[in-house]
Amino acid sequence: KGFGFFREIILAFLFGSSIIYANFLLLKTAADLFSQFTQGASLQANLLSKFSKIYNHGKEVSLQNVIHFLKQVSYKIFLLSQIIQIPLLFYISPENIWLFVLISIVLGILISANFFSSIFWIVMQGKGEFKKFSISTTLDIFISTILLYPLSFMFGVVGIVFSRIAGVSVLIYKYFTPMFREVNGEKINFSINDINFSVLLLGNFAHIIIFLSRFAAGLDGNNNITFFNYSVVLLNVFLTAIIMNLNTIVLRNLSLKKEGRIILLSFLVSLVLGLSLVFIINLYGFYIIQFIFQRGAFTVDDTYKTFLYAKDLSFSFVLIFVSSALFQPFFSLNQKKIRKD
Repeated sequence: KGFGFFREIILAFLFGSSIIYANFLLLKTAADLFSQFTQGASLQANLLSKFSKIYNHGKEVSLQNVIHFLKQVSYKIFLLSQIIQIPLLFYISPENIWLFVLISIVLGILISANFFSSIFWIVMQGKGEFKKFSISTTLDIFISTILLYPLSFMFGVVGIVFSRIAGVSVLIYKYFTPMFREVNGEKINFSINDINFSVLLLGNFAHIIIFLSRFAAGLDGNNNITFFNYSVVLLNVFLTAIIMNLNTIVLRNLSLKKEGRIILLSFLVSLVLGLSLVFIINLYGFYIIQFIFQRGAFTVDDTYKTFLYAKDLSFSFVLIFVSSALFQPFFSLNQKKIRKD
């Protein structure tokens, strides 16, 4: 999370609220929205139990069917991402259209690679290799953050996606390539039926709302999406660092013992934290944004406009905090029961 936040500071320094960066964000928002269904904690909630049970027997396991499934689905994900992004390019109509066609293609590759990586990360966790999982996820974002400034300085906005591709490429080469050779032993039956889409939808509810709002902010053809994005980056720190971790604890306790008191406590904590966020942003938001972002291409005018967005958005984050907490009882249900219902 720290590296991800630092990446946004670098981007603010390099691009500020420029139109070319605004167009990039709008195109990337479509890719990010699509990515919410192909990676993250909700996908993990779907599949970790399956792989944990398979590897718990101590037998040699073949990943041949998993690899075959991923090749087929990753190819389709890439095509679907282009079907979504190419019409958006004609809507944006940037001056350097071919540059954005290249960005669209690279973003499609990145979405497919992220899905590929997410499944193998879950396999890694299913094996009990949590230390390797932690190191590999950190290495991915570390490489992309280190390369972000030089690549963006040389290639502009396309350097942003090049840096992410570099991080994923190192990850696949170092950690996943050895797993590609695990083709001996008991074969895993793996298909699209193993993924529960209702869990994917609700598990990513907060992020989907944010991405849809960011998308709407960019449809005016102006640079408002940049101010929206910077404000969400700031507000999202509370969501990812506190609320999501709180939800994980609540989910575990609900899975072991169904208690309404836990849900009420989670609701109250989320509400108090959300209202505290509103208070902090309204009182100190301008100075916080100025301290974090205001350097390089990010001007004092950008600080003020980002602050106005952050003030308005802070109220909606209260609802996002509360709703994400109240979804936990659903996630604690047995997966078979969810599928049946």
